[in-house]
Order: sequence, then structure tokens, then C-alpha cells
Amino acid sequence: MSANYKYTYRTADDLRAAADALGVKIPVSDDTSPLSKSVKIRGITTKNSLAVHPMEGFDGDANGAPSELTTRRYERFSGGGAGLFWFEATAVVREGRSSAHQLWINDENVDDYARLVDMMHERSDGAPVICQLTHSGRFSKPENVPAPIIAYHNPVMNERMAVDPALPVVTDDYLDRLKDSYLHAVYLAKRAGFDGADIKSCHRYLMSELLSAYTREGRYGGDFEGRTRLLRETVKAAAEIYGDDKFLICTRMSVSDCIPRPYGFGTDEEGNVDLSEAIELLNILVSSGLSLLNLSMGTPYYNPHINRPYDSGGYEPPESPLSGVARMINSAAEIKRGVEGLTVVGTGYSYLRALGANAAAGALSEGMTDIVGFGRMAFAYPDFARDMINGCFDPKKTCLGCGKCVQLMRRLTTAGCPVRDKMYTPIYVDACGGKEDLF
Repeated sequence: MSANYKYTYRTADDLRAAADALGVKIPVSDDTSPLSKSVKIRGITTKNSLAVHPMEGFDGDANGAPSELTTRRYERFSGGGAGLFWFEATAVVREGRSSAHQLWINDENVDDYARLVDMMHERSDGAPVICQLTHSGRFSKPENVPAPIIAYHNPVMNERMAVDPALPVVTDDYLDRLKDSYLHAVYLAKRAGFDGADIKSCHRYLMSELLSAYTREGRYGGDFEGRTRLLRETVKAAAEIYGDDKFLICTRMSVSDCIPRPYGFGTDEEGNVDLSEAIELLNILVSSGLSLLNLSMGTPYYNPHINRPYDSGGYEPPESPLSGVARMINSAAEIKRGVEGLTVVGTGYSYLRALGANAAAGALSEGMTDIVGFGRMAFAYPDFARDMINGCFDPKKTCLGCGKCVQLMRRLTTAGCPVRDKMYTPIYVDACGGKEDLF
């Protein structure tokens, strides 16, 4: 790790100076009162402007139901004071699970989800909970061995994931049926008591990968209309059938893959961010009933420094982590300017540790986002929202951006923060080794 990238910021002025030196915009406010402001989204009102991002624990049972460990995680999250909870990636079909223990909502276990959501509502004083619905596509491992379902052959991702060039691409008929699987999962999410459903379109999972399917033939590839077809049609149908003022249709979208065209969405041929298609698509989705966007960028399988800026990880990042933070914050602001009628949840703040509260307040006060979400921070510090709002954030509890939660995910074992949550320490040592790295 370059010494220039080491996290050394202790005060808001330190962060301002570092951003200025890099020539990037990170809004920083000494007044954190905007964090406590409520947000109205159709007929739902959050109690504050902080959210927990979807953080997978890979601890569901064989049939996709939440386990005791899943319940423990959401007990901790929902008691932590956030105003919005974005429930983790939950598969809509068995073959689309990213591991044998990824959550999967189905007719047999919907009551298990209902009990979990009831608990979250009770502990959070009724804070809304969004169910993220997904198909893992090229990252599918329903039996813990790779079983990729790909939208098209992408040499960038194929090489990274060792995908056989002879593997058939998913058929249009399968994608036609998949829309119905998503809609049934939306029905189940509503039946379970969730306050909304996220048609997940981020991080190069199947719905996201289709957005960059320039080279795919057939109804779901090629031009903008084809590449966006499955997401557009699914969102529209979900909104028409199940959406109302108390049940929101949402998406978490990678507005830019940060992979050069024609193999990446939201970029130009050099891989620079170009949000024009994302803005066009989101305007269409809003007109079809989309209420809420949870913004992300990149993919953790190819360029994890984009969506999870870090000091240490699998490779030395090619940029300062603050550049990654600024990219996500400013992309949210550009989406806000370009799409009317959409509530935006911003991303990229966990890396800033205690100063995440100052950056969140700055972004909110400048209208760059409506809600600020924290992901890795919630694993490490479930009470972050309450303590940020009350001005008593404890630096000794903060996420360190070390990536050890991601290491656990990559080993297909239960994931959490082995540094701050001692339940996961022996799991990390057994799966990844290196207990000396934890403390």
C-alpha cells in the first residue's frame, strides 16, 4: 500500500485538506444535524436519513430460509438506530444463488421471512425494510461450485472468473421466465411484510450484466432497448401489480461498471464514467413506478476498489481511496440532478470511518443525496447510526476498511466483521488464517 493512501484523517479539516489536494469534491460539514432529518418516500417516512446497505452473511439454510445467525445479524442492525434497512441479496430461483447458503425466498419459507421482518419492525420502531431480490448470473454457485449463467461472453470478466468460452449464454426464453420468477418473489416479499422490493441491478449479477450486453443477440441485448428490457419490464410489472404507497419498488444499480465499453455499462470506450444511459434508464423506471434507488458502482469481482475503497486488500488500488469515495458521492449527485421524482440512497461513506458522519451530513445538506447508506460499517458497528446522530461515535468500534468481511464471503463461509464482532473471529481464523492480522 502506498503511504500516500494510508488513512490518516482525524478531523473534518484533515479530510477537507486531503480532498482539496487530490482535486476531488467530498462535502464535509461540521454540523451533523441533517442526519436526523426524516425522509418521505411516497407513503413511507423514515425517522432519519441513515440506512444500512445490503450486507450478505451467507448463513441461510439449505432451502434459503434465514438461520439463527441471520436473525442475530438483523437484531443487531435493526436495534442500531438507522432509518432504513436494505435487506441483503435474496435469490429468486435456486440456480441463481451465489452459494449454498445465500438466502432464497420461496413459497416454503416465506413465513420465516415474515417473522424476521416483524422482529426488525418491532426493534426499529417501524423503520422500512427493503428486500433485495437477485439472480447471481455468472457468479452463481448454488452447490458451492461455479455454475455460471451468463448474459454474454465478456472477455474482461471471463478471464477473471475462468469462464469456459464454449459455455452457452442464457437464452431469451429463460429470461422471459425469469421475469415471472422476480414477480413471484416480489409477491412473497410483500406477503412477508417487507416495505419494498429491490430488483437488484448492480455488481454484474445477471440483471446488471444485461445492461452491458452490447454484443448479445436477441431481445435482451444489443441496443439500449434490448439491454435494459428485463429490468424495465420487471420494474414496470412489479409496480403495476404490487407497488403502492406502502410498498416501494426499488433498485440497487451500478450506475457505472467502470469497465470500458462494449463490456461495461455507464462508461465510455476508455472506461471513464458516463452516466447518460443510467440517467435515461432511471427516468424510464421512475415513470414506470420506481421510487427508490440505492446507488453503487463497479463490481467486487473485478474492481473492488471502486465500490469498496480500501487501504489494504487483494491488490494495491490504482487510486487514492478518497477518489473512489468522491466518485460515488458525486455520481449520486449527478443522478439526483438528472432524474426527478427519485429518492436516492448514497454509497461510499464507510471508508471515512468517524468522518463518514461529516461527509454524510455535507452531502445531505448540499442535496447530493436523500439518504446515506453504510454497509461494511454496519457489520463492524451496528449502532453507528444512533451514535452518529447523537454525536457519540466511537472510533474504537468503526469499520477499518480492511476487507476481512469480504475475505469470508470469498471463502463461501458465514460473513461478518471478525475484527469487531468476536463471533466471527474463529470463523475467520479457520477459513482465512492470520489471527495476528485481526487485532
